[in-house]
Amino acid sequence: MPIQVDITKTFLYKEGEKRGLQKGLKEGEQRGVVKGLKEGLKEAILMDIQVKFGQLKSKQVKKLLERIDDIKQLKKIKREVITVKSWNDLIKVINSQK
Repeated sequence: MPIQVDITKTFLYKEGEKRGLQKGLKEGEQRGVVKGLKEGLKEAILMDIQVKFGQLKSKQVKKLLERIDDIKQLKKIKREVITVKSWNDLIKVINSQK
């Protein structure tokens, strides 16, 4: 008659479970940080646009920003908002980032 062992009670199983949980938490935290950075950049861009071009323009750009998911692109747009001279120049910058 074979010996039956409940593997879930073994030290190796518990250690693997612990490591898996830690890895999952770390990955989830990293995804949360990235998501927060994207949302923060988008909010900062919209605030800058609102100050420079007005509330209506800010609402228009919000729809365009929803399509952009790359942090590098968002950072570029953030820098450009400060330096562009006209609304049309800003729209060109945003459209070139899609």
